[in-house]
Amino acid sequence: MSNINIREKAESLMKDGQWMLALIEWESWHEKVNDGEKDPNSFHDLGICKFNLGRKKDAISDLDKAAELQPDYGYRFAARGWMKQSLGDDAGAIYDYKKALELDPEDIYTQNNLIILEEKRNKRR
Repeated sequence: MSNINIREKAESLMKDGQWMLALIEWESWHEKVNDGEKDPNSFHDLGICKFNLGRKKDAISDLDKAAELQPDYGYRFAARGWMKQSLGDDAGAIYDYKKALELDPEDIYTQNNLIILEEKRNKRR
C-alpha cells in the first residue's frame, strides 16, 4: 500500500471513530515516510488517535510536534490546550489558549475555554 493510501485509510478510520485502527495506520505512515514529509496535520491526527485511546501524554507530545512545525497556526495551540485541560493541567491549558488567541483573536471557542478556566482558577483562590 502506498504512503498516500495509508494516510487516506487512517483519515477515513478516524472519521468512523475507529481510533485503534487509525492509530495503526498513522504509525505505519510515520514509519515509512521521511521526516521532511511529516506535516503538522499528521502529528495532530496521530495525537488525536492516541488521546481517544487514553494515551493522553503521548498525544500531547504529538501536538507539541505539530505546534513546532506550524507555530503560527492558533488551532495547534488551542487543540493542545484542550488536551491539557482534560488532564487537569489548567496552567498549561491557559498558556496554550492565550497563545492560540494571540494568533487567532477571533476564535470564539478558545475564548470561551479560556474564560471558563480562568473563572475556575479564580474561584479556587
